[in-house]
Amino acid sequence: MLSIIPFIPWGSYLLSSVTSSGAYKKQQAVPDQITANGSGAGQPVNVNDLTTFPPNSSWLVTYPSSGDLSLDSQNPDTFLKYQLIRLPNGNSKSAADFVAFSKVCVHLWCSPNYDPQKSTNPTYETYQCPCHGSIYEIPDGKAIAGPASLQAFPTNAIPMLTLSADSSGNLYIEPPIFDTEHNGVLGYGRDYASYQNYILPVAEGKLQP
Repeated sequence: MLSIIPFIPWGSYLLSSVTSSGAYKKQQAVPDQITANGSGAGQPVNVNDLTTFPPNSSWLVTYPSSGDLSLDSQNPDTFLKYQLIRLPNGNSKSAADFVAFSKVCVHLWCSPNYDPQKSTNPTYETYQCPCHGSIYEIPDGKAIAGPASLQAFPTNAIPMLTLSADSSGNLYIEPPIFDTEHNGVLGYGRDYASYQNYILPVAEGKLQP
């Protein structure tokens, strides 16, 4: 029974009532106030700050926020959690230095983690699920190994958020479009080409979200 869950677009159903309520709004990127987020915990992300938010690092963020950082940080719902990653070559001081992947694997909904050590794949830093070994490449989030990589397109890429930065360098999460051609459907998947076609152009300021 569980094996068929990822292939049913439950995410579309679960998100429909939230989307219609207008819950998805532009939100400043602020890592959860937890020890694992290090010096970035609770600090608004600024793309110019290479000390607090250095390349090849990651932080847990909650989206959408409740408006209370303490409550967000304690919320265990992985469908509201994203791994904000500053890419290894992310020193251009722009939103394009960052990606934000869902913490819900598209295989069986376990919670992947960022691996900056290239321990599994010699070409890419990876986002790895500890439960069944699914591995997603950086930065487009396409599954390259494990059961998620065997799933039919477009269920073989991890959903991700759209990011932008203002003139002062403050990083923002743009209201997502939760379909497979844009930000993906949580727990279901995404067309990995949406990174190049939509998410990256928005981060580079070449496309309006």
